[in-house]
Amino acid sequence: MKGKRPKLIWPTALALTLGLSSPVFADPQSRPNGPYVEDSQNISLSSFMSNEELAATLQKLEAASQGKMKVEIAGYSNWAPDGYKTAEDKGYPLYLVKFGDADPNKKRIFITAQIHGNEQIGAEAAIDIMRKLSSNDQEVQNILKKVSIWIMPRINPEGADNTYEGKWYPTRYTHQTWEPEKLGLSEDTAAPWYYRADGSERAQNNDGRVYYGIPGYDQNRDYNPNLNFRIEDYHPSDVAAFLNNKETNNSLYGGFYVTAEARTVTSVFQQFKPDVYIDLHHRGFNTVSDDDNRSVPVQLAAVVADPYTDPFTGKHYEVDEDVLTLSKQVNALAAQSLQRGQSHFGAVQKYPDVNLPGTALGAFALNDTAIMLIEIKGQSQTLGQKQSGMLRQTVTTPLYEVFKAMADGSIHDIDPALYDAIPEADNRISDPTTRDDQHF
Repeated sequence: MKGKRPKLIWPTALALTLGLSSPVFADPQSRPNGPYVEDSQNISLSSFMSNEELAATLQKLEAASQGKMKVEIAGYSNWAPDGYKTAEDKGYPLYLVKFGDADPNKKRIFITAQIHGNEQIGAEAAIDIMRKLSSNDQEVQNILKKVSIWIMPRINPEGADNTYEGKWYPTRYTHQTWEPEKLGLSEDTAAPWYYRADGSERAQNNDGRVYYGIPGYDQNRDYNPNLNFRIEDYHPSDVAAFLNNKETNNSLYGGFYVTAEARTVTSVFQQFKPDVYIDLHHRGFNTVSDDDNRSVPVQLAAVVADPYTDPFTGKHYEVDEDVLTLSKQVNALAAQSLQRGQSHFGAVQKYPDVNLPGTALGAFALNDTAIMLIEIKGQSQTLGQKQSGMLRQTVTTPLYEVFKAMADGSIHDIDPALYDAIPEADNRISDPTTRDDQHF
């Protein structure tokens, strides 16, 4: 008999109405009030892993796992349309960690982290999960008999190890240059809308920008519901017409798979065919509601893309109803796992409603895989490594509960309406250093 989990009930504190018309300016602004990094403070990133430290950590964990964990190189960063010119151009390895194989008789969970180079907590939490799954714990062994788990802990190593003025300055973007002539396009063909030609990033506390001079892409807009789309496979005149039209070159359409990172992640997805895909991100700061000033540690999402028609092939994509149900069940369980009375952990919200078919989550959901977006509060330039331990727990706790529920089948006992009851994103703190509340 499948194990049964108790019916999940939202605490009253999380069922507060969020539609009040006027904000309450509480003192302190949020609970806990910070920690925020002031303009004059140095943001410490010293506890976060460099690419070399990540590689060494993965090797040690694999060696100690007694065969449970396998580390592979799925691809390399820094690809250009004409390929890698030299070994140095090939960039950093994109690591794939496997607990189990792609056995269709097992449930399969695929996890990616640090798709944006300045979102480090996800990669650190992924390492915590690997340590747990590598252990001899009997519960872990029971999970891995029923569930295969593949993890790519850092899928933007170029942005993760970016430097600025001789200092480590992780950035959102990859490191590639748009060179349309190498695709047979005229040199004045517009780049995909998610390309940043000037090599710039938000400065500390979002106070202006820094210009580090390396162009690149927001990798998490480079995916496409047509998983086999390759920009070089289409007639140059069709591609140029699409890119040169602002009505089509925008976030409502899929990406162009111009980055090695997006192509590599997608190839792993196609090989593994996961039941659930989980992507770990960072965001800004919020409080729960006008009446509840707890600082929100995490936002979740089960839906990030509307039905989509490929403008090049005409193929239509929709999220399957059973897939949507499983997405809501996974996210509901994740939210419920963090409820600890009136603690900071339980102050969960839904991510704002979006339609982004060019994200990995959107593209994969439209290809029959349930999804969970985990958005941890704070960016590198606004929080540094402060609250790192607590924020890692807001990732590892729900992930482990999902592993267990997928293994014993109890994930299907969860009422998907519990996801719908999660409070909507609200009460944004746009500039924590000024303690000034501004709502969406």
